Order: sequence, then C-alpha cells, then structure tokens
Amino acid sequence: MSATTLNMRLNDEVMDQAVPILARGRNLFHRFGVKLQERRCPSCDSVVYTRRHKLCGACGGLLPEGCRFTISEAQNVARLMVAERQRHRAWLERTGTG
Repeated sequence: MSATTLNMRLNDEVMDQAVPILARGRNLFHRFGVKLQERRCPSCDSVVYTRRHKLCGACGGLLPEGCRFTISEAQNVARLMVAERQRHRAWLERTGTG
C-alpha cells in the first residue's frame, strides 16, 4: 500500500478570514430565522458555537442575552428540529431501516 502526502501552504491572509456558511450565496440558517453573525464569549473571547446554551463551552462563563437565541429564534429552532425528526423517521420507514 502506498500513501501520498498532501503539502499545502496557505498565506496568512487566507488563514485569518472566516469561512462563510453559505450555499450558493444563501445563508444556511435562513430556515431557523436566524441572522448569521459571529458571537464571542465576553469572558474568554472564544467563539460561541451554539446559541442554545447559557454557558460558554470553553470557559463555562454565563453568556449574555445577546449571545443566545431570542425566544422567537429558539421557538423556530425547536419547530424545525421536530419537523426534521419527523422527516427522518418517515425516511427510515420508507427505506425499511427504522
């Protein structure tokens, strides 16, 4: 068996840029009713990867209201999760794996 090593160099400008979460120019979070905006923990300056929790995943500090989902956003997410679970269950039944 042989292996090939991939050797890549990225310049500093590319490494410092955030990667947009877009599909064909569209925000993937549009179904949630959520505007895409990077948020950071005020205690440790870590990126907040989920806005569903009250505590920072890195330092455990309490996140301010601005870093969490609003009530309407949380309701949209909950409704979407229920709909996606139902779609998944229906798919499992159709494929005979569920």
